[in-house]
Amino acid sequence: MSELSRREFAEAVALAALAPVLGSAPAYLRLPPPDPAGAAAPGPGGLARALAGAIRAQYGDRLSPADLATVTRQIEAGLERAEKIRKLPLANGDEPDFVHSAVRAQGGLT
Repeated sequence: MSELSRREFAEAVALAALAPVLGSAPAYLRLPPPDPAGAAAPGPGGLARALAGAIRAQYGDRLSPADLATVTRQIEAGLERAEKIRKLPLANGDEPDFVHSAVRAQGGLT
């Protein structure tokens, strides 16, 4: 699987969350390119199957079997990316990607 930037990961998560609301086809969502090694990918894990089952229960009447297989692969890919992010070592002093700080206006309260 290719490495994703934080921005690409955030876009993929946002698109996956908005797909049912926007009514876009699951094919609109980008999947990572296939593994160039050509190794047979193992089936989705238990958590991915359980989450896909919840989607099938809620949206099953609107999804074809091919659509549900695509959604299951996307869930599995998202879980794998989340696991990679969890493995990144963070020190206690590491700051988030952005830091908000409130600045008071000059001259007191306004």
